[in-house]
Amino acid sequence: MVAEKEIRSIKFGILSPDMIRKMSTTAIVTPDVYDENGMPVKGGVMDPKLGVIEPDQRCETCGNKLALCPGHFGSLELARPVIHIGFVKHIYELLRATCRKCGKLKIPEDEIERYLRLLEKLKNRWPQLAESLSEYVKRKAMKVYECPHCGERQYRIRYEKPTTFIEEGPLGKLTPTFIRDWLSRIPDRHLRVMGYDPETAHPAWAIITVLPVPPIAVRPSILLETGIRAEDERSEEG
Repeated sequence: MVAEKEIRSIKFGILSPDMIRKMSTTAIVTPDVYDENGMPVKGGVMDPKLGVIEPDQRCETCGNKLALCPGHFGSLELARPVIHIGFVKHIYELLRATCRKCGKLKIPEDEIERYLRLLEKLKNRWPQLAESLSEYVKRKAMKVYECPHCGERQYRIRYEKPTTFIEEGPLGKLTPTFIRDWLSRIPDRHLRVMGYDPETAHPAWAIITVLPVPPIAVRPSILLETGIRAEDERSEEG
């Protein structure tokens, strides 16, 4: 008998572009779904490598039939980066708390080191206090208009719904590509002092460059009374 185990915690994160590509069994490269014979098009959202939905079919990835095939993810490379709307609050805070040139937190290095040591002491015993400290550090950095690391002048940044960020300075509207590059420059230590784990949820990953395409099993097509297949709305969105 297998011994019971207790789950102590669950940690959420963001899939990195590299991880999405690594777990992908095929790249989605065409909007076509079925060919003229009604067969799934390779490289489309119903590619046989993503799994099967008919009992007698075999998956081209694992070789199993429907009962044993869990389905497999694909990936879709975007032509241009897109800001994930679920993370705009975090992006806005980071753009205001870090340097537009070097990407570093706008607080002197000795202070950052001191806050990191304090966070290390707090995070296990008093996680809420650690979270409050990280918020305090971010708010403090947002009030600085000259980078203590490189001396670059900083400008006010405005947010306009749903995903527009505007610098009240030379740059004006910030593109998703520029924002991704900015967030990528933030040192890991500086992210940690602001409460982010760069290994499991780097803020730059909130700017989407590649989408995970879910297995066919979670979005199966439907056979209508007319004999025509209609796709699940998630496949249509793909």
